[in-house]
Amino acid sequence: RGPESQSCPSKLNPETFVAFCIIAMDRLTKDTYRVRFALPGNSQLGLRPGQHLILRYTQCYQMGLMSRYVESWRVGDTAFWRGPFGDFFYKPNQYGELLLLAAGTGLAPMVPILQSITDNENDETFVTLVGCFKTFESIYLKTFLQEQARFWNVRTFFVLSQLVESTNVEPMDTEG
Repeated sequence: RGPESQSCPSKLNPETFVAFCIIAMDRLTKDTYRVRFALPGNSQLGLRPGQHLILRYTQCYQMGLMSRYVESWRVGDTAFWRGPFGDFFYKPNQYGELLLLAAGTGLAPMVPILQSITDNENDETFVTLVGCFKTFESIYLKTFLQEQARFWNVRTFFVLSQLVESTNVEPMDTEG
């Protein structure tokens, strides 16, 4: 989209930004999207669980500008990424137990780690995932997390920061 559009997709590079074409935009919650990018042929990104990419954008998180930028994306647009980065590489059975703490979109980097554990029937790492969200409705990937919690070695907990009023729920007495 715009003058930066190039033919897409391309191959990742940690030194320079590379163009990737947006092929799907799915709204998961009121303020969360899943964006899918095209990859050439049968290629893979080659990211290991625990690694991340950097999106080219100059004014991240000031007054929600990053959110507005992502909301403006449409199928066929181009986004520019570089990477992979990150020195935390998960190895099966490296730890007896992992505690994954995530708030909001911070859940995203935990997903590949959790998925790699449950996809490997020989990995006996016990995982406790604590996800913090505003409301129950704002939990994105809820179905995925519920499926993961069915594994013998995974527990999931949700901490909500906003009370949703209901006539059937009374506030807890915190004074004992």
